[in-house]
Amino acid sequence: MKIPDGKTITLTFLSTNLKEPKLRWAVNFVLKGGATSGDMFEIKAEDGEGNKISKAIFEFAGTCIDIKDGVGAISYNDFIKGKHEKGVWLKRPKSEPVPGLLTFA
Repeated sequence: MKIPDGKTITLTFLSTNLKEPKLRWAVNFVLKGGATSGDMFEIKAEDGEGNKISKAIFEFAGTCIDIKDGVGAISYNDFIKGKHEKGVWLKRPKSEPVPGLLTFA
């Protein structure tokens, strides 16, 4: 996967439909052009009310990513290595894991 220099792609993952907005989540990956194996991609996570998720584990691409104060990161290598993995979950302390999926706008 090659993103041209100077371009940025944002991937948005959303939780499956839950009735309680506080349990919903949205995770955005910011993929910057020209990334190489040593680079990290920033991840931002918020709940269904637009608040930063204070603490969670985002499971994506076969890896678990720590989210703290609404922010996390995944290495370029981990992203590429697990790009065909289908499971997407957000796991908060003392809560059941909530599945999600990639969205297209």
